[in-house]
Amino acid sequence: MEVEMTTNAAAGEIKKAKGHVRWGIIGMLMLATTINYLDRVNFGVATPTLMKEFGLGTTEMGVLMSAFFWSYTIGMLILGGLLNVTGPKQVYGWAATAWGVATMLTGACTGMYSFIAVRIGLGAAEAASYPASARVVSVWVPKKERAFATALFDCCARVGSAFAPPIVAFIIIAWGWQMSFVITGALAVIWAIGWFIWYQEPADHPKLTEEELAYIRQDEIITQDGKVHVTPIPVSRLITYPTILKVSIGYFFLFYVWNAFIFWLPTYLMQARGLSLKEMGMYATIPYVVGVIVELITAKLMDVWYESGAKLNTVRRTTLGVGLLGGAVTLFFVMQVDTAFWALFWLSIFSGFFAYACCGAWTIPGDIAPYGQAGGVSGVYGFVGNLGAVIAPILMGYMAQSKWGWNGGFAIMVLFCVIAAVLYASTNYQRLEPKKQDA
Repeated sequence: MEVEMTTNAAAGEIKKAKGHVRWGIIGMLMLATTINYLDRVNFGVATPTLMKEFGLGTTEMGVLMSAFFWSYTIGMLILGGLLNVTGPKQVYGWAATAWGVATMLTGACTGMYSFIAVRIGLGAAEAASYPASARVVSVWVPKKERAFATALFDCCARVGSAFAPPIVAFIIIAWGWQMSFVITGALAVIWAIGWFIWYQEPADHPKLTEEELAYIRQDEIITQDGKVHVTPIPVSRLITYPTILKVSIGYFFLFYVWNAFIFWLPTYLMQARGLSLKEMGMYATIPYVVGVIVELITAKLMDVWYESGAKLNTVRRTTLGVGLLGGAVTLFFVMQVDTAFWALFWLSIFSGFFAYACCGAWTIPGDIAPYGQAGGVSGVYGFVGNLGAVIAPILMGYMAQSKWGWNGGFAIMVLFCVIAAVLYASTNYQRLEPKKQDA
């Protein structure tokens, strides 16, 4: 049987929580995402060095970058479903261990095929990161704090990307490209040990007070035995729900843009804008720093807006629509300028707009999934979205060598930003209920 605690009425009654354990959990997600992207983007930073040492062109490097997403895409679907069954402690802990080992093994690669092998292994392991983080946020954070909590871990994709150029460039100059992978990979293994020790589900965490647990669960229906009422949807049926299909296609276009940007930014700044490795390592951090600042500020404003009475649909549609359309406009300006300074200026503004969109993009699985089922929804969402990431490095690398050049690649990014904005801005973000055949 169910008790009286439901959504909006209860949400207005519990204004503050006694305790902050949930933010410690979010802090662990932040650290994991930072390491995840440091281990992911280090390959892009090392790309000019690897191209020179192994005689590879941008098309070949595009294939190597894409190889990461061959397994990452499938892994999203598999690990997302596994999260619904076993929870994030084991899945995320072992995944981080595996991606740390795969990153370290990259330093032992001797050519195209060994690089492909470790990139596939890295992609399979890192696929757990975003579904696990979305799943954790969905059960540890109430709706009125969810955009900010999501932004805290999501902005760390930009933190990791910002740290990667100076850190990896310094290590390459000091000790060689191999050590850049060994050192950054070891960080993931260290984090995994801490995760195994610290993480528990809310009802099982020894440091969580009853008051904070009630605060966290204020949007949920609680049964007489004190558990959250769950209405699961089978993972195999998720893609049949129009809302999931629509946002997943939107994420396809959004994630194409993001990965074309992060993997090729270092090479673009060196080849098209004439920066040295040292200069690139310093200046490539700027767009990511801008993104982090914008995402945190705007996410907090979105939560305040929602708590003040705005509808969830209004908040999410505004965030994603404005962010993606702004990103399209600023990418267009990148194509018009002639100097490295103005290219970096507009790329930094683009990063801010795109970060604004991203603070809403990964709240979606937690918003629309039944309680505790955000892992499965995230898996489907990420699976479709990462098909765009599979294409992005190859297509961007091909365009860079073609008669259309880098601007041709940016033109595709502009178009995809617009399509994603339309899809996200026209979606209903209310929680899904199982269809009769799925109940």
